[in-house]
Amino acid sequence: MPSTTSPEPSVSGRGISRRTLLGGIGAAAAMSGLPAAPAGAATPPSAAGAVGVVVQNESAGRGMPLVGYNTGHYMPGSNTSAWLEYSRVNAVRFFASFTQWAPDEAFDGGAGIESVQDFDARKAQLRSDPERSPFLRWDILEDLFENQVYSDTNHYQLNYQVAELQRLGVAPIMEAVELAWNRPWSGLWLQWQKHYAFTYHLARHYDVERYNFLNEPDHPSAAGDIVDQAVYVRGLQLASDAIRSAIADVNSRYGKSLRAIVQAPVITHASSSKGDDHMDADSDADPRDDEHGWGEISLRNLRTDYHGETVEHDIFDVFDTHQYNKTAPTYEYEIAMMRSKMRMYTPTGVALPIVYSEFNRRNTGAFETSGDDLDTPAIYCDLAGIWAAAAAGQVEGMIAFKFQNTMRANGIPYGTGFYYVANEGRYDIHGVTKAGEVNRLFAKGFKGDAKELLTVAADDGRIVLAAHDREARRCAIWLPHPTGTPAESVTLDLRALPVARRGSEVVVEEVSPTHSGGIVLKAPLPGSGRLTLEQPADSVWLVTVTAPGPIHRVEAHVDAHVRSGGETSGGDMLGVSLPAAGAIGGIGTDGATGAEVSYLAFDLDHPPVEARPPRQAVLELFGSGEDAAPFTFTAYVVIDTAWVGQDLTWETAPYLDPDGVRATEVGTTLFPAGQVSLEGAPGTARLDVTDALRHVDGDAVGFLLIRERRRAEDNADDGRRGEIASVRAEESERRPRLVLSW
Repeated sequence: MPSTTSPEPSVSGRGISRRTLLGGIGAAAAMSGLPAAPAGAATPPSAAGAVGVVVQNESAGRGMPLVGYNTGHYMPGSNTSAWLEYSRVNAVRFFASFTQWAPDEAFDGGAGIESVQDFDARKAQLRSDPERSPFLRWDILEDLFENQVYSDTNHYQLNYQVAELQRLGVAPIMEAVELAWNRPWSGLWLQWQKHYAFTYHLARHYDVERYNFLNEPDHPSAAGDIVDQAVYVRGLQLASDAIRSAIADVNSRYGKSLRAIVQAPVITHASSSKGDDHMDADSDADPRDDEHGWGEISLRNLRTDYHGETVEHDIFDVFDTHQYNKTAPTYEYEIAMMRSKMRMYTPTGVALPIVYSEFNRRNTGAFETSGDDLDTPAIYCDLAGIWAAAAAGQVEGMIAFKFQNTMRANGIPYGTGFYYVANEGRYDIHGVTKAGEVNRLFAKGFKGDAKELLTVAADDGRIVLAAHDREARRCAIWLPHPTGTPAESVTLDLRALPVARRGSEVVVEEVSPTHSGGIVLKAPLPGSGRLTLEQPADSVWLVTVTAPGPIHRVEAHVDAHVRSGGETSGGDMLGVSLPAAGAIGGIGTDGATGAEVSYLAFDLDHPPVEARPPRQAVLELFGSGEDAAPFTFTAYVVIDTAWVGQDLTWETAPYLDPDGVRATEVGTTLFPAGQVSLEGAPGTARLDVTDALRHVDGDAVGFLLIRERRRAEDNADDGRRGEIASVRAEESERRPRLVLSW
């Protein structure tokens, strides 16, 4: 198998001048290190007309602990887990109505409970032996938890979803809710039991720690039960007590050390164009918050329990709010405002961590009337700015709404869905929006509080993030292009980066109208530590600088190419295409050849000295759009290469639905690696496939290259074709390869 090992990365890329690269390489070769950045530099000396960005090796906080989605469908046998893993998030919030998961007949009805003293006595009795308590019908509950399919907008089975999240290392945030708090003590006892049993089950079996109380109690639709703030506060106190009691009992019985984390008040917003409502009072048509805001009333009761007594612990741990239809400056203001108001309103004078458990550039109704969507450049660029503002503001978590574009009751899919889903069958995911790729790149660079944010100054005032990942020996820079502005040059001064040294490598991944998260630049860091790049309009960049290490290049040794209604190819070029307009399945109605997919196989049985998994794996393909226009398709890692040596046809091609032109067995044998974007002119396209390659447990790996239709309206590439050089290409540098870095 042809392969090479080299201590230096290859020089190639788009958007960097040859003069800059050659100057940098020459300087690096003559130096053992990089010149130090000027101490305290606030603005960089930039190329003429370029925006200057200086990164300093000074701490600006930590990475974002929770980056996530509100999930939709999550059914056994679907490919949801594979795509959730691809998204790189580490938190998920999902709704669990007690009407379905905790029916009244599974609990003690509360006869004889007329006072708080009666309530406390019954609670003590239940907690003395919760798994054998006569008050809890565990047989009913456990059957529901295991087998019930949630029948609202999102279809899932509780145990399956939570088990999958635990396997993936994704923290659930449970939005368990039932509007039944305006009740006498007997009814409150029923609600306490429901929160206790639900929490106990999830903590015992799946180590779930995070729980919301209610969802948007400030919304007028909640006023039928939450008739005033006294009802809300009492419910919060009781639910918090149930959650903390359940987790304490699980810890005691099973030797665990779980921490109960209650998130409240989960309001629609903490500020608006009118002012700091609903953090503060709001004299609008809803009289419930005329005197105190929902944020204020929650915070003032932070250390008051349901007896009305002061306690030594906070009854909730995270300040939780929502926000839609706003841009980054609103988040900058709101985060600072919430912290200031928390210090004013809490009895301790301490600001709680902040989580936005729902956010998006627009809400569902706005997307239905705006004419744009999550593939629109202004939308995904604005979202990139929101991520930057939230990370710079050191929020604990941002949970985007929502993962999939599930179907609304009005028959219109949620415009807020970042991933396209089939709203039928197993509810498989069919692809990702541009905004979903922006979220993935942000998570890649800035998820997790083990990362250290670094100080960054941009001379035009934009928010630019930088983070240092010590374990991976790399730094990430988040560079959203300002919405609605033309392309411009950006000068990055990276001399102070902890990983900046001779042999360090710069990689730029881009989301733009022509790219969907792939690599557009891969080159050595110039010896000067500074480089000027041309950033396209409507683009978001994740710039990664990696400390030097061994590099291993592996050429594909086998490929295959199949066409619907046609013969396989053995020439120098492979193809990827969708059927022409009017096609049935993969074959056009006019009898012409329709879809094409291609396969690659790599032999990994000659590893370098380094035995550990590579820090980075990059798939390199040489090709172009056949019609001289950019062409994007999906690459899947295939962990089974038994197809090598077989004569494949469209009907016998492995892991392919020949009628739907769609990958099969995604999540078991295939794993999404990302989207490859070929330019209109022939050149090398690159994709970071590190995450997907970790599923390979052997000495061979394959790839399926396929253009799948994400939704019915996804027809812009019908009849179009991408061409890729094969393993038989005469020029060896054009053959498909993997570049593995340690």
